[in-house]
Amino acid sequence: MRKRAMMPEERRNKIKNSLRITGERRKTQDVIILKLKIDNDKLNNNTIKALNTMFLEAKWLYNYILNKEFNNDIFNIDSKIKNVNVYVKDHYETRELKYLSSQMKQEIINRAKDNINGLHKLKEKGFKVGKLKFKSFITSIPLNQYTITYKIINNNYIKIQDIKQLLKVNGLDNLECYYEPANALLINNNNNNYYINITAYKNKYILEKPVNNQKILSFDLGIKNQLTCSNGLILNYNIPKSKKEKRLQRSLSRKAEYVEGSKNKLSKKQSKNYYKNKNRLNREQDRTKNKRKDTINKITHYLTSNYDIVVTQNDNISGWQRLFGKKIESTGIGGIIDALKHKASTLILIDRFIPTTKECSNCHNKYNIKLDERIYKCPNCGFIIDRDYNSALNMIYYGIIKLNELLKIKNKKLNNYFKKYNINLNVPMERRELTPVEIIASGFEGLNISPYVKLSMVNEAGSLYALA
Repeated sequence: MRKRAMMPEERRNKIKNSLRITGERRKTQDVIILKLKIDNDKLNNNTIKALNTMFLEAKWLYNYILNKEFNNDIFNIDSKIKNVNVYVKDHYETRELKYLSSQMKQEIINRAKDNINGLHKLKEKGFKVGKLKFKSFITSIPLNQYTITYKIINNNYIKIQDIKQLLKVNGLDNLECYYEPANALLINNNNNNYYINITAYKNKYILEKPVNNQKILSFDLGIKNQLTCSNGLILNYNIPKSKKEKRLQRSLSRKAEYVEGSKNKLSKKQSKNYYKNKNRLNREQDRTKNKRKDTINKITHYLTSNYDIVVTQNDNISGWQRLFGKKIESTGIGGIIDALKHKASTLILIDRFIPTTKECSNCHNKYNIKLDERIYKCPNCGFIIDRDYNSALNMIYYGIIKLNELLKIKNKKLNNYFKKYNINLNVPMERRELTPVEIIASGFEGLNISPYVKLSMVNEAGSLYALA
């Protein structure tokens, strides 16, 4: 039997009801974003062509939407449009949209509408705004509907609508079975490297592990020592720009200066050598960026594989950038916290305004310590310790206080959640009892983290034992 065609009003009501149910479910869920890299080595020529053309078509569509010669009313444009007019040199040509699906087109149209609405709100507030400009490239395409615009096949492959080949991705094993995938974003970084960022949700009140007797570690981020851990381990690493990257930057700046110094600078185009040099520089910058990212991932893996609870301070890394630009750039230490948010089983971020550096970890007396003083000498109890190690120990102290407060709140919410949905769980007692955490110190497992990371113990940096 053929299925009855759904009426437009009935369809709208069904979508509205589905969105309402999803909204209610999202209130009891936490969100994460998984950043996955598509393996280029596994892509065939047809797939590479399809991906390149998809981003090209997205640019054509976006510019067509903004072009008033063809669209007087942007807010009523048809999402099922199949052909667009593209400006080529001095005339327009009609191009077919082969790879963009209707959902992708709809999201690109919505993106243009949101940009217009944003400018309108700024204008209402008295800001001076211009008009939206045509784009020379598009770097991201929304994949808004899971199982239709994209689908996760297994821990290694995903499927994107209108692309025949399954795409192999790295990092999908981080998506546990109790995460619910939602929308995604397909990204091209202009060097033909493709990524997909998946937004996923997890129930807030699922207890993944017993909270008693967990291994806990805190670390202090710094400029001189990148990480000083509460177990006495110091991790230092520095990956500066390569000589080749500096040389390419100098060469590119000279080419740019030549064009800017020309009389007719607005109409003169950059030379082919300029773009060749720019592409070489982008590739070299990607190599350096990947080295830093790989080092951060290995440090994060060491922390999450050896410790169940990780505590650190929510420092203002962007503020440090203004004072210590190159040192922050060559380490990218801000990425460690971002990586831990996605990978740590329990990450406790304590407030940045808690004076962990000024406070004595022995007697909790506070006194002002200068930035160039590397040894903390408490005037109250006479305790002498490395300043970064002292800060890491204070983080554990405040982290446990915050964790126990969170566990009390979580216990209350968990009971309310079970009562609301009449759930009677037959789970082991250690999974339901949320008692204060006990610290278990871990040994120094996995010390061979990365060839770029230099490891040392805190007593080498000037602790009580080094001064004795």
